[in-house]
Amino acid sequence: MKKFFTVLILYFASISLSNAANWVKLHEQSSEKLLLDKQSVLQVENLKRAWVKIEYKTPQNNPETIDKTFNLSKLLWLFDCPTQKAATSQVFQYLNNELVYSATIDPKSAEFIEPVPETHIDIAMRYVCKAEKAVAANKVTTSNTEKLKKTAINPESSVKKAESAQEPVVEKPAESVAKAEVKSDKPNAKPGPIAKTTATKDGGHKPHWTYAGKEGPESWGKLSPEFSACAAGLNQSPVNIDSTIHAALKPLKSIQKFPAKDIFNNGHTVQINFKAGNMLVLDSAAYQMKQVHFHAPSENTIRGKSFPLEAHFVHADSKGNLTVIGVMYTEGKANEGLAKLWSQMPNEVGEPVVLKNRVIPSELIPENRAYYRFSGSLTTPPCSEGVRWLVLKTPLTASKEQIEAFKLAVKHDNNRPVQELNGRVIIE
Repeated sequence: MKKFFTVLILYFASISLSNAANWVKLHEQSSEKLLLDKQSVLQVENLKRAWVKIEYKTPQNNPETIDKTFNLSKLLWLFDCPTQKAATSQVFQYLNNELVYSATIDPKSAEFIEPVPETHIDIAMRYVCKAEKAVAANKVTTSNTEKLKKTAINPESSVKKAESAQEPVVEKPAESVAKAEVKSDKPNAKPGPIAKTTATKDGGHKPHWTYAGKEGPESWGKLSPEFSACAAGLNQSPVNIDSTIHAALKPLKSIQKFPAKDIFNNGHTVQINFKAGNMLVLDSAAYQMKQVHFHAPSENTIRGKSFPLEAHFVHADSKGNLTVIGVMYTEGKANEGLAKLWSQMPNEVGEPVVLKNRVIPSELIPENRAYYRFSGSLTTPPCSEGVRWLVLKTPLTASKEQIEAFKLAVKHDNNRPVQELNGRVIIE
């Protein structure tokens, strides 16, 4: 890895002095443009890397340097194509071609995550890893041909390559907001029952996980290498919010007027996707609300108290960073927003159902936005860390019938047990 880091530094030095960059446009919208230097794409050990730049039409704020703005970012991104994970190694920000900020992260400590679909890093990863997928497919074909020529061959190797697949998640999410799961096959000494898997959109499979039994939370980290953070991570969610530190937290600034789009039952929860436009501003960065899903009983607890229902509003910024707002529900008066959603709630796993009723996020979030803040993870596999958590202090109410209707649809409790803080600080 030391050799790898040295190569990166030498490369940056060379590219700074060279005019050989070949920038291609990967994505453009009204506010920004994403470009990638084809000449910079390089395989270094088991990773691919590439330089990208993002040109902004209007100056952006960097939370690390609040007093400075920038309109151009140059970033060195690292890609682990087989697992569909990516990390940032170097960042350079410019204002009118003048360098205003830079940062370097040692690849040994860089955090590789599954990018949220359609974010800049996801688009770049698909471009960079496309050639590798073609090579891998060719290797599988060659391997199958060699089987006809050889009398002894390990069948596991080609099967693994052929079955490796990605599916975006955001706590499914990510709970989709974003991210990839890869099947891991373990060779068996003797024939036995086939492990349960779930088909992905591209025909592959991802490891099956549940909230109880042999594939429950205590075993998530063992089900697949991609789920290793579930067992080894030190900043896992949910948590028990108890000892806190008072800080001057800024009031949450958000737009919550665009309605929900559809609702679906994915077997783990009931998820509602939103139309674009709902935004949250945090640390001078803009996050777009992607979806809300529910857990019963609550996953996070407050001073040891569990709530009958908890909603997770998942937000993502343009780089794939996630922020989740947690809202607790106590049993009481029926919630009007839930009533409209539940009228179309599917009781069986299936495709998203377009909502007929208009429901906006503010109907599901209390007016009092005082909150607790801490760093955590997704609460479902792959349990990726680096998620900003904002748990609102004020709960809403839901009727007993509404809570029971959700449980009936999901058919089981869907809360991960609280995780150790491991020295983390919760501020309020």
